[in-house]
Amino acid sequence: MSVAKGRRMRPRLNVSFGSLSLVLVSLASLASLVTVAGCSTSALSPKGAQVAATRNPPTRDCAALKYIVGQGGGTFGGAYISNDDLVEYAMNDLRNKAADLGANYVQHDPPQLGSGSGTTTTVTISGTAYRCSGAPTNAAKL
Repeated sequence: MSVAKGRRMRPRLNVSFGSLSLVLVSLASLASLVTVAGCSTSALSPKGAQVAATRNPPTRDCAALKYIVGQGGGTFGGAYISNDDLVEYAMNDLRNKAADLGANYVQHDPPQLGSGSGTTTTVTISGTAYRCSGAPTNAAKL
């Protein structure tokens, strides 16, 4: 910085229209990433696909493993996903978690829809994971 007659001069910023547009595009991209990352869209894993999920109780040859919770959506992006898709993502998450425990059957509760600012943004489905010795007979696979 240079000093002229006892006063400090402020440095001049050289900002062109092109660099300003680059900054704005970068900020918009970052905002999009945050929005997408803020919502959970769980895909059904191959092991999760082998887990039967139903509201029906299991047969007698099933042993309870753990109470689990599946979630779909999120605060930042869930409002832009349909309710049906949010339920599907939560069910996928539930079945994947059951499979990770070694379960092949889940008795689940009804989906719970959460909202923010009057819009559904999340879905939670809870249930009990079971390991059944035989193929679950009273389960409707999703």
